[in-house]
Amino acid sequence: MSDLSELTWMLPPLAICLVLTGIHGYLGIHVLSRKVIFVDLAMAQIAALGASYAFLLGYDARRPEEQLVVYAFSLGFTLIGAAVFALTRMRHEKVAQEAIIGITYASATAIAMLMLSKSTGEGEHLKQMLAGNVLLVTWPEIFKTATIYAAVGAFHWVFRKQFFMISFDPEGAAKEGLKVRFWDFLFYVSFGVVITSSVAIAGVLLVFSYLIVPAVIAVMFAETIGRRIAVGWLAGAVVSLAGMILSYYGDLPTGPAVVACFAALLLAAGLTHMVMSSPSKLGALAKVAGGAFLVASLAIGSLALRKGSEEHTHEVTFDELIRDLHSTEASAQLDALDHLAERKDAHAVPEILELLRSTSSDRLIEHIAHVLPVFQDPSAVPVLLEMCLRDYDPFLKVALARAILELKEPSGIPVLIDMLESDEPELARREAMELLGNLSGKDFGYRPQLSPTENREAIEGWRSWWAEHGSHLKWREQTRRFE
Repeated sequence: MSDLSELTWMLPPLAICLVLTGIHGYLGIHVLSRKVIFVDLAMAQIAALGASYAFLLGYDARRPEEQLVVYAFSLGFTLIGAAVFALTRMRHEKVAQEAIIGITYASATAIAMLMLSKSTGEGEHLKQMLAGNVLLVTWPEIFKTATIYAAVGAFHWVFRKQFFMISFDPEGAAKEGLKVRFWDFLFYVSFGVVITSSVAIAGVLLVFSYLIVPAVIAVMFAETIGRRIAVGWLAGAVVSLAGMILSYYGDLPTGPAVVACFAALLLAAGLTHMVMSSPSKLGALAKVAGGAFLVASLAIGSLALRKGSEEHTHEVTFDELIRDLHSTEASAQLDALDHLAERKDAHAVPEILELLRSTSSDRLIEHIAHVLPVFQDPSAVPVLLEMCLRDYDPFLKVALARAILELKEPSGIPVLIDMLESDEPELARREAMELLGNLSGKDFGYRPQLSPTENREAIEGWRSWWAEHGSHLKWREQTRRFE
């Protein structure tokens, strides 16, 4: 994109990543010194378990009025985890605390899966639990999260002597009369408060990466605590920006893209540290070059093992595809949708619409919205409009509105106009704006980086245009627009 202002959608997800960097970069130093590397994963999974239990009881974090209840469940479970980890830290332990942490993580994961196994959207909830979705974060959420983290940071600053002593020198702390178990509990409670907020936004994997990777890099290149925290913050900030750019230009999910950038930076830092600390730097460089050559050779050689296309001796029948459409396996359903779209047989539309109404899988809904226009069956429009009224991810609503418009029906336009007036993330509003502009040829000066209040004149322009022309808009093949 030539205009940098068009990239302002990156600001909210980048801001929350920087907020995560600030608190997790500091806490990661404590975690490494305590040698409880996976405590973050365990605490994050316990928080996710609390959210899963709230979901089992009928609460949904996607509903604003229920977010506080879900948060309370997550925090409650996390405080229980804090008590467990504080009580299992022994001066003369027979079983390493890391073992307890690993068991806790595995148990929390398994129990969450059992809780969600009866949910119709099990796959989507598990995906959200692991990967989160920082693209959906809003400025109010960012400010609220930053305030919570600032309070935790202030708490740690006031009692920094106690926290650093129990992390770096628990034996000395005990000799000075500090109640190590009590301060351990306070540490894990504050840690749990941070994790509960982080997991709800970023998911388990991203939270773990922000806690551990910057701290590991910091330990490689800095000796004092202050410098380690600074290096950790710098590493987290660089990776956050790189992950956003990779996600945007590579059209990749943001959370996994950031985690991948963390892995790349850690690899580069590890190799750099190895070369710098080696007595023979030329020898170390030669080893790095040789290793890179070997990995590249294996990667290129593995391409020769790619499985060739097979001749299908059995032609799948229409009835078999419909059966697969109602399978419990998401992969079979997606494959059936693709095959039915290839056939363009409109007899499949009622079955596809039935699936659209019944499923709660975001991935499946998005795929249905993608294939339905292929059939050009106007009977799909009322169902798609009905789905647009549900409490869905904003990007999913854009996909549903796009399907309506690709069916040459202009009634998807007001769905997009409503989105322009909402408080949805900037990227979602940008997609709605671009779709409106492309299919109408109009531009009323809407700028997604501005708030709905600041865009009031542009939104009124869209609404006036729709009120005046909506009833007689027709699709024109010549211009590929509604006129």
